Amino acid sequence: MPSFLKPRSLVVFLTLTALGFSPLGCSYKPAYLDKSASTKVSERWKVLKLDPAKLSAEEKAVFEQMGPPAYIRFFRHLSVAREMVYEWIYDEPVQLYTFINGKKVDYLVLDENPSSLNEAEKNVLFWSGVVVGSLALIGGGIYYFTKD
Repeated sequence: MPSFLKPRSLVVFLTLTALGFSPLGCSYKPAYLDKSASTKVSERWKVLKLDPAKLSAEEKAVFEQMGPPAYIRFFRHLSVAREMVYEWIYDEPVQLYTFINGKKVDYLVLDENPSSLNEAEKNVLFWSGVVVGSLALIGGGIYYFTKD
């Protein structure tokens, strides 16, 4: 059997692959943002170029009225669902427009934490990780000490 098909090599390969590709899923940059520059503020991008074809109807209305925003900032709605919120920031004069799923919202409570999990989901995930990790450690120990 080739060495890369052995269970130990396969587990190491899958773990390294998962760790290598995990940053790709951590970007909250909106799809309509073609070119941007990062800023010192977390989850905020300086707008260099937008793709108007990817904007929703309400976003397009603001875009046609005000032009492209100076910055776009990502937040989460402070609710159980934790929807993604994009805030368009205009410099001259300072104006803010917030959008949830492409729909303009006038007032909502924002959370800077980019996680899509609420506190209850975080607790369940943490404790299930502790239980699964403990069981894996016990199983690995039993396997290691009882193998031929």
